[in-house]
Amino acid sequence: MTYFCVKDPFLNGFFLFCVDMITMKIYLVKRSFFNFRGKESFELDLLGKNILELMQENLGAEIIDGELPYGDKVVLYPVYPFLTEEKLNKFLRENEGSFSFEGGYVVRGGRESGFVGRIEQGLFSLADYPALLNRAARENAARLSKRGVLVEEGAEVSFLAEIHEGTIVERGARIIGNCVIEKNVRIGKDSEIIESVIGENSEIMRSVLEKSRVGNNTRIGPYAYLRPNSVVGDHCRIGDFVELKNCNFGNGSKSAHLSYIGDAEVGEKVNIGCGVVFANYNGKTKSKSKVEDGCFIGSNCNLIAPVTVGAGSYLAAGTTLTKNLDTHDFCIGRCRETVKEGGAKKYLKKE
Repeated sequence: MTYFCVKDPFLNGFFLFCVDMITMKIYLVKRSFFNFRGKESFELDLLGKNILELMQENLGAEIIDGELPYGDKVVLYPVYPFLTEEKLNKFLRENEGSFSFEGGYVVRGGRESGFVGRIEQGLFSLADYPALLNRAARENAARLSKRGVLVEEGAEVSFLAEIHEGTIVERGARIIGNCVIEKNVRIGKDSEIIESVIGENSEIMRSVLEKSRVGNNTRIGPYAYLRPNSVVGDHCRIGDFVELKNCNFGNGSKSAHLSYIGDAEVGEKVNIGCGVVFANYNGKTKSKSKVEDGCFIGSNCNLIAPVTVGAGSYLAAGTTLTKNLDTHDFCIGRCRETVKEGGAKKYLKKE
């Protein structure tokens, strides 16, 4: 018990009052209850932070991996990742003297004795881990709701992510690591955002973004894949089954479906048709291609790196480009068709 002496300005005197405070040092002992895929139990991840880190932050505890110091103390094993100082103090007030419990012990002027039980739900086996993951998701969703962010049940958002008001994270979506999601973004069902930045008013639908950046008012997906070092500008459209890798994609440009854009510089207001492939690898080295502002790349074209397509150029559908184009060039590279009337019968003859 701690006593304070306070002067009363109205009564011109002093009075005593007491506050029940727990002042003992809290220690976290690195003990593992099980291993899972090469990780100790206290190393398991709970939405961006491992269990030991969460307990250290919540309790202001000291981590110790050896002999404990003498004196009054609370000793905990890393099994209660969501334990707070308030809950711990309540538990200590309700249990006088020195005692042990499942997950730790308390020493008050002597050795621990007796057994009390658990503080709350903890991680004592792998079977407890899914429940703690669900709890982490719920607690983070509640924290984000106070900032004007809606995280639907079944979504997972990293504790490390920075998410701004008006954003919706739909069921099944996962936001992993140090992401930044600006205002009024929609993260659609089953999307996975990894260490990425998404600008205001953008929409990500059933897509995967990894270490990439998306501008404002841009729509990604469904089923798009932005691999590391992809940068998509403002007012862009990356449609279904489009893959970007190590690519800068300029403001107002579009690739609606079924394209691979790898190791590329794409300017502003470029249209990339269906089935376009930026062929960046010759079997030994990877090279980069550049498409300048205002170009039209027709369906089923192949750009064999390294090539540059000058501003305002037009690449006709079905063309394979192997050399640079100047500004406003028109390029067509198809073979003329050979038609043999009735020749299909030879190939489709019935047995």
